[in-house]
Amino acid sequence: MTDTSDHPNSDDSWLRRNINHFGASITFRFVLVIAIVLALMIPLFLVTNLVQERSQYLENATREIGIGWGGREQRVIGPFILIRAEQETTTGTSRVVRNDDRAYMPTQLDLDHATTHTMKSRGIYKVPVFQATLNASASLPALSLDDSSRRIEKISLVLGITDGRGLSVDSILWNGVELTEFTDPYSDQTFLGNTLQVDLTEDMLLEASDVELQLSFRGSRSFVVVPVGDSSRITMSSDWPHPKYIGTLPDISEEITSAGFKQSWTVHKLARGFDSDVSMEDLADRIGTGAIYNPYYQSTTWSGSGLTLGYEVLNLNTDYRDIRRAIIYGIFFVVLTLVSILCLELVSRVKFHIVQYGVVGIGLVLFFLTLLALTEHVGFVTGYVLAAFILTAMKTTYVWFITRTRNITVTIGIFLVMLYSALYFILQLDNYALLAGVGLLLVLLGGLMFATKNLQRLEQAT
Repeated sequence: MTDTSDHPNSDDSWLRRNINHFGASITFRFVLVIAIVLALMIPLFLVTNLVQERSQYLENATREIGIGWGGREQRVIGPFILIRAEQETTTGTSRVVRNDDRAYMPTQLDLDHATTHTMKSRGIYKVPVFQATLNASASLPALSLDDSSRRIEKISLVLGITDGRGLSVDSILWNGVELTEFTDPYSDQTFLGNTLQVDLTEDMLLEASDVELQLSFRGSRSFVVVPVGDSSRITMSSDWPHPKYIGTLPDISEEITSAGFKQSWTVHKLARGFDSDVSMEDLADRIGTGAIYNPYYQSTTWSGSGLTLGYEVLNLNTDYRDIRRAIIYGIFFVVLTLVSILCLELVSRVKFHIVQYGVVGIGLVLFFLTLLALTEHVGFVTGYVLAAFILTAMKTTYVWFITRTRNITVTIGIFLVMLYSALYFILQLDNYALLAGVGLLLVLLGGLMFATKNLQRLEQAT
């Protein structure tokens, strides 16, 4: 029997030669690096989903705290006069009686709304909640109720508020006299939410009157006011420095500092969206089409076309947003790092095994997972620095053991530090993030072009 194990034409030798040939081929190595990059998109996608899931945990904590605290989305309507009556009409021999509930708006409304916040915790998440005070003064018109076709059932001073939990009435003054007799806070006018109602008499409406209210209530997500006055001046202030204003009217004055914000509006009756004397049916159509209960969020909201002014409390926990943005740029981060290592290999003639490329790529992906885990406990900035330091140290140490070459190890370390620094710099930009990111990519593309300009000669030399 003839031994063909060392024969130059044996299948085993042919396979070995071809494997060595393809392994030494620069083109083939580029193809393998691209394949590794594509494979790494899967764990990057999984990390993105994990970030989204953790972000949803924060939203759930915000919702649960808001439900427990009360007043997740507060809307204030009033004060105004509500006259409940029946209107009688006669046509021929038929007599028709229908409800004729009407609202009479103040001629002048001055409303000051102020909040102080505290933080509530749910697990590792902290959510701001607020204690609000409302000081309102309104000038109410004199009303004549001598219409014989209307039968007056009830006259009330009404203020509607979405969620009455935690509502505390400090004082209600009518022409300087305190009113203390409150009626049922729950109204059949569902668009008002919970209502603060005080019974009035017809005699109290014979002359123009001034009313002053001082209230305290709680909230957590948003505060809006319907400017019901013929002329309304709305002022809102808070010690929370991150408001998102609601409404389409320009502000008169705006002040936002690290200690909080203050915002003012002045609204004429032409802009509020309804008349001074309006039926409750029309008022509901203008500022709320009824209560919409969301079982998932366990909250009631209203939709309508009437004007509302206020602000939404922005909990600027932008850590998850920054991590998601980092992962978007991280796709290019992985590509450029692995391709740059390949170019460094071509320039230095130091060979990396294809498995080692995969290990480095896994380290690049683990940076984002490490960033997520650290950020939830120590904040984004500290988490970013720690994650970048840990992964850079691990990868440069790994390169040292692969090459035992100080220059290559230092070069890889500097390159990673520059990439992590550039990525952090881009994440801090808002208006110029895209421009800075494109600029970084162009610079790295230039370096890639320089490293591969002699690729044909290198291919022939191998």
